[in-house]
Amino acid sequence: MKPTLTSTEQNELNGLTTQLKDFIISPEVWNKFADALVNTQTFFTQEVSGYIEAKQAVWDTYVKSFKYIEVYNSAHAYKFQNMVKNSNGDLYLAIKDVPAGTLLTDTSYWQKISTKGDKGDVGLNAYYKGDYSDTATYTIGDAVSYGGYIYYCKAATTAGTAPPNGSYWFLWDRHIVSETEPPTRQAGLVWIKLQD
Repeated sequence: MKPTLTSTEQNELNGLTTQLKDFIISPEVWNKFADALVNTQTFFTQEVSGYIEAKQAVWDTYVKSFKYIEVYNSAHAYKFQNMVKNSNGDLYLAIKDVPAGTLLTDTSYWQKISTKGDKGDVGLNAYYKGDYSDTATYTIGDAVSYGGYIYYCKAATTAGTAPPNGSYWFLWDRHIVSETEPPTRQAGLVWIKLQD
């Protein structure tokens, strides 16, 4: 920081410079580092970014060609990555362009990607319709109160098909709680919040 140094100070500075030479960044070294950064940035901007954008465009085209078309028809030709279902509901993927008349069993053109499973149990997400009505029809997922219990519709009903008919309804719960605040116990309860 001094404008001039004594001979002792100059000797001390020279000694420190020799000891710390591997840790000192000179203007020349700093300029080389800056040039390297600029060259790296230029390389990525001109070479890598364009490459990535081109590959993204290819990938976008590739992904968009995964397309469900229809139930398989042997009279139709299909494109690479088209998906079709057979009469059982199994899903097949074209692994290359498929000429008309190529059966789904031809593994050089088709790959089975899913098998339709058995129908599962009815879920417990319900749309609560209030008290059961003899004049109303209900669909799967509707829930009604009947005889102090909640019944869940597991098959579409006609008017007058009342619970506990096991072909259309199952008993969802034996306890109905209608309170403004949620109950403190939860097991076996359906809580219906009352409006304030």
